[in-house]
Amino acid sequence: MNKKITKREIIIFSIISVVFILIPFLSVSNNDTANNVLFETRHFRRMLFENILLLMFFFLNYFLLIPKLYFKRKYIVYTLILIACFFIVYKIPEWSFHLQKMPRKEPPRFDKFRHDGPPPPNFVMWSPKILMFFSLAIISLFIRQNKRYVEMQEQKQLSEIAYLRAQINPHFLFNTLNNIYALTLQKSDFASDAVMKLSKMMRYVVSHSSKDFVPLREDLEYIKNYIKLQQLRLINNNSIVFQINGDVSDIKISPLLLINFIENAFKYGIIDDEYNPIKINISIDNTTLTMLVENTILEDVNLIEEQSGIGLKNTKKRLDVIYANRYQLEVKETSSNYFVRLKLFLND
Repeated sequence: MNKKITKREIIIFSIISVVFILIPFLSVSNNDTANNVLFETRHFRRMLFENILLLMFFFLNYFLLIPKLYFKRKYIVYTLILIACFFIVYKIPEWSFHLQKMPRKEPPRFDKFRHDGPPPPNFVMWSPKILMFFSLAIISLFIRQNKRYVEMQEQKQLSEIAYLRAQINPHFLFNTLNNIYALTLQKSDFASDAVMKLSKMMRYVVSHSSKDFVPLREDLEYIKNYIKLQQLRLINNNSIVFQINGDVSDIKISPLLLINFIENAFKYGIIDDEYNPIKINISIDNTTLTMLVENTILEDVNLIEEQSGIGLKNTKKRLDVIYANRYQLEVKETSSNYFVRLKLFLND
């Protein structure tokens, strides 16, 4: 789990600290403040001491007791320590100021609340303190639980992305090795060039696939190598129309997102036919990327046997996790054509 203190936590801690430090100043009478005897009154100094101890308890509970005891289901020990902390917070100031001799000039406190009757019972005296202490404990528990939930969600997303990438990468390797195998069977002179391009592709997969984001130009270079590898086994160079438009500098993207849509076009589209070319267009406008992929569908494609839907579903899941509310995906399929339009809002 992430142990760093977030900006949100710093803001919450600052607000709580300021409030608890100000409470003693706000609770004293105007006469004490006007007579400049504020710091000489037993009531003010004791309340200030109590609130400092309360803040120390808050941070102790947040950073130590909750993660070490409550989250590990040691509820009995946790409750006993809370009770002990309660008496420490309120009894130490009581004993300290009971033993301390205060000057006789100390003005009486709570003049406007004084009465000649008997003192209130202990329960009435301690109720506000009990409420204050355990409210602070609940607040710290709520904030810590919320942080734990956010961290668990982040870990879940990271694990899911890693799992999806682990499924995608062998898929690329399988297809490119099939292409090279076809070239070797044909005893093509381009086989060595194909091996070199495969080496570049695999180097990119090994060094970049685990990263959250990579430069867009490097991901496009991977796509170029893939398309060139496909072209090595084609007779008609006009059967693939591939275009990149726009400035890709200083733009980053999650690696290996675009390639699955392109790969599916080669797997299920008619290839090596200049009258039915595979069309791939990638345009970059500021930080918006738009990719269009269109291909003619083979008549005898067996989707169940090929199981290509796995790669496409994984890509959609990655889009939902990484680019939630920042992408638009449109997929159209007719009896003869397949069309994909992906719009990504990058660097937001």
